Formats: sequence, C-alpha cells, structure tokens
Amino acid sequence: MIFDSFLGNEESKARVLRLCESGRLPHALLLEGERGSGRFLFARMLAAAAVCRRENTGCGKCPDCRMALEGRHPDVEVYQKGGERTLAISSLREITRNVAAPPVQGRRRVVILRDIQDAAQIRTLNALLKVIEEPPEYLMFIITADSRQGILPTIVSRCMILRVALPDVETCAEEAARLAGDVPQEEARRCALLCRGNIGRCVLLLTDTPEAKAMQDAQRIRELLSSAEGQYDLLLLLRRYERDRSGYRELIRCLQEVFASSLTGGMSGAADDPPCRMTARQGLRILQALSLIADEGRQNLNLPLALTQLCARLYAAVNS
Repeated sequence: MIFDSFLGNEESKARVLRLCESGRLPHALLLEGERGSGRFLFARMLAAAAVCRRENTGCGKCPDCRMALEGRHPDVEVYQKGGERTLAISSLREITRNVAAPPVQGRRRVVILRDIQDAAQIRTLNALLKVIEEPPEYLMFIITADSRQGILPTIVSRCMILRVALPDVETCAEEAARLAGDVPQEEARRCALLCRGNIGRCVLLLTDTPEAKAMQDAQRIRELLSSAEGQYDLLLLLRRYERDRSGYRELIRCLQEVFASSLTGGMSGAADDPPCRMTARQGLRILQALSLIADEGRQNLNLPLALTQLCARLYAAVNS
C-alpha cells in the first residue's frame, strides 16, 4: 500500500485510507506541517492514490503511481515558488484553463499548491476561491502549508485538514542516516535532537552543502541567544558570511525555520532537546526581527553592516 512507507502519522494515514477505500477522497485537502516534515511527499502519495487505476488506496507499483510519485504524471500538476509552474497571480489563467480539462489518463486530475506561506502565494490561492469552492467532479486540490493562518477561512472551510506531524527522534535519526548515506548513528541522533525529529532538516545537517552549513549555524545561533555571554561568539560565527550574499539569505531563512519550529514545539523543547531558555514572547520578537531583516536582504545591502545589525537585533529581541 502506498502510504506504508510514510513514517508516523498513523491517525492521518488511517483517515486517508478510509476515505480512499470508500471512494470519498475530498476535492480539497490542506496538509499542515513544518518544512521538512514530509508534507510534500504525503501530497505526492495522495495524488498517486487519486490517479491510480488499480486500487483506490494507490498500489504504489503501477505506471500511474510511479509517475505521480516521480513528478511525471500528466494529470498531476505542482505549482510552487521557483518551480517549473510558479504559484503567482500571473499563473491564474493557466491554472483555470488546465483544471477545466478532464484527466488525460488517470481517474482524477490533481493540482498540488506547494508551500503556501508568503503573502504573494496566499493572495494567489485566495484568488482561486471560486474554482476551489466549485471544482469539476474529477478535480482535486492538495495544498501544503506551515499553517492555515493567513489563508481565507472560506478556503480553509472547503478543505479537509490533515496535520503532518514529526516522527520521534530515534525514527528521524534512523531515516535521516539512511537518506544521507554512510553517517554514524550517533551523529544522526545528535542532529535529530537539534531538529526535533524533522527528517528533512536533519538530512540537511548531515550533508556537506551550503544549506546544511547555514542550518547548522542557525541552530548554533539559537543556542548562543540562550546565553548572555554568547554575543562575541555570534559575531565571530557571522563573519564567515561577510562575502557570501546567498549564504546570508539562506542563513536568515534557516533562522526563521528554527525559531518558528521552536515556537511550534514550545521554546523549552523536549526533555532530551538542547536547552533553550527563551520564552515564547522572545521567540515571537525574534521572528518579527527576522521578517524585517529578510525584507531588507532582498535589496542591495552592505553585508558586514547587515551582519552586525543582525546580531544586535537578535539580542535586542531577546533582552527587550
């Protein structure tokens, strides 16, 4: 069965399977979960189950299922920021035209709207209200987002909402080590603890990429902000980004993920999580500061000055 390989989330999987078996998959689903939780993989599996012509629950082996999982099925379209199909106001005509056509080969036509969190994407989604409210019977929308917050209540009310939860730390470490390849289990568990069970983020930490380094630095910054004596160490850490504009922007994005995740899980974290003595209020102030910094980062800026300001703003958010 196609959902067997998806880790954890037994309740959500059981709910989906009951709907698949009864042929009552809804025309719109909203998958909530933090980035790296597997929400897009779950969306792919749902799309495969919707277009599979062998089993209502998706066999996972037929050409329809394989093409849907690999992103090659003609009846499954993905709109995402920076992708081949970008979710923007300019895409509205294309989306409306495409969904009006019946399936090419599958049982249904599926439109995945991925990572709906920034203001532009939310505006585009809201502009699709009519087609989401009254779609053709063969059409299915799957929306993935950090949270339903910001999305029109009229759209949310038309969707079945599924929460994609993180697995436990041990499961995360085992799966991340497998995906990263040739990684000591102890190192995988350390990263899994830092990521609170987020497999996608844990794999990033275990791989030698600029994104992995930015995520490691973001986790280290979170620890330093918990210490009143960490400001000098933070300035030293940030110096490596003085000539790396793209790395700086990636660091800001990773910081936003780390602190948003901390708020979702509680700033104190799990019992075996690295300590974080910040309050939720301090975490919110940090996220507000990072949002302003991210907006400024889209402009031409003086990196050494921006990094000094980043340090000052983060500590001001903690201490104000």
